[in-house]
Amino acid sequence: MTKPALNLQSLRFLVADGNSYFQTILYGILHALGAQHIAVTGTGDEALARSRSDVTDLLICDWSLPEVDGFDLVRRIRTDSHNPNRYTPVIVLTSHAQAHTVERARDCGANFVLAKPISPKLLYDRLLWIAEDPRPFVMAPGGYNGPDRRFKKDGASSVEVERRGRPHAAAASPVTAPSLGPAVAAMTLH
Repeated sequence: MTKPALNLQSLRFLVADGNSYFQTILYGILHALGAQHIAVTGTGDEALARSRSDVTDLLICDWSLPEVDGFDLVRRIRTDSHNPNRYTPVIVLTSHAQAHTVERARDCGANFVLAKPISPKLLYDRLLWIAEDPRPFVMAPGGYNGPDRRFKKDGASSVEVERRGRPHAAAASPVTAPSLGPAVAAMTLH
């Protein structure tokens, strides 16, 4: 079975990484995958300002951004009801993929965590996953705002969250918000 092709031409990407080398790498990978609208910032404050002023279809940010780190950046975007990118898919990058870093990224509302260095294939696979399985956004009483982390088994909703096998405290009674929108669905060619 072959994977569907992604059409990234009309999508708007925001890349936030404090390292100019990784900015160039990420820009090059996205451009090679067909993206034409790629904004690049070097600090969390710049990325937050861009998220408030420009509509973005996907945010890719490093966790160790200067000024506002990637976790706080995602959390601020997710909790700001006036931010046009509140429901935008987010991929957090890290050079330190220990369990606590992955958990922090998950808990701030990121869709995925990728360990640096990343490959074009891995990034493509995650973009494809986001396009094929857009998770509804939840706003839970415990403070979690982000993609629903519960998985369905045999058509029934499961309270198992990722690999930990136990429910997240915020998953108790989420409020479903609008889905991620038509731009993400447009990533997949039929």
